[in-house]
Amino acid sequence: MNLYPWLITYYNNIIYQFDKCKRNYSIILEAYKGIGITLLAKNIGLWLLCSHRNKKILHCQKCQNCQLMYAQAHPDWYNVTHSSNTNIIGIDTIRQLCSQIVKTSKKNGNKVIYFSNASQLTEHSINALLKILEEPPENTYFIFINYYPFSLLSTLRSRCILYKIPMPLEHISINWLKKNNIKIKQNTFKTALRINNGAPICAKNFIFKSLWKKRSTFYRNLRYSIINQNFLYMLNDFSLGDVENKIFWICSLLFDSIKIKYNYKNHITNLDKIDIIKDLEKKYSFYSLDESLRSWMRCNEKLTNISGINVELLLSAQLLRWGNILKFHEN
Repeated sequence: MNLYPWLITYYNNIIYQFDKCKRNYSIILEAYKGIGITLLAKNIGLWLLCSHRNKKILHCQKCQNCQLMYAQAHPDWYNVTHSSNTNIIGIDTIRQLCSQIVKTSKKNGNKVIYFSNASQLTEHSINALLKILEEPPENTYFIFINYYPFSLLSTLRSRCILYKIPMPLEHISINWLKKNNIKIKQNTFKTALRINNGAPICAKNFIFKSLWKKRSTFYRNLRYSIINQNFLYMLNDFSLGDVENKIFWICSLLFDSIKIKYNYKNHITNLDKIDIIKDLEKKYSFYSLDESLRSWMRCNEKLTNISGINVELLLSAQLLRWGNILKFHEN
């Protein structure tokens, strides 16, 4: 079983319930992105479709059903997704699905209906699902993944068993990240986890893809700008892309500086940039740091909500505004 260590207990509990009840029912797996919840759902599906379950909780990996699942070609695994030209699962998709799953299983076993993102369901498509969820065809199981707590209609929730899967504890995620990556400092792992809201898979991608390197370069240029009291120097870095990420990195650094002022040192996000954080905290008042943070948040809101905005002009104005807040050239 190729599950992440923090998901094994949840997998065992869910399979135990399926095995104990000996009946088909629907489940919702509710979690934040970046912890491998799709892998959990697919392992549950493997167990439900396997012809020779091993020790009650493991699929055999060898039967034809397991092989078809590995090849993503099992006829009784229904992966329900949005249409190519929209981001929703419409009522027509659900009606077509319902007409298919009332028929006998193509492999004379179970059928698994999988929704990889339940928030794509509209109110009408959920209503079309309710009756079949209430009285599902024999040997038919529904698995929903929901990334947005409280976003699903109560009518859907009431017909399913809800499993809330929390973020793994930080030390568990760090141990997983450290595996085979012994040379990387622990503070790097902690920082990457905190930047990504504790999601270990996102943290791993952040470190080993290009974003970690881009962040290091960005902060180096930011420090140079602060020393020389010229934020317009940062325009070159912003022109390379990842603008929203870079605004987030600035906000995160400012927020850390405010935390230091209030002696919340254990809650610092950017542990690898403590020197810049302390420098900002010593040089600038709470008001300056707070106003800086708010101005960048307003800038990001304009960037994301105003269609066709001139990004270079917006950032130029914001960098000049930030310099004024910190009273550059007046010190």
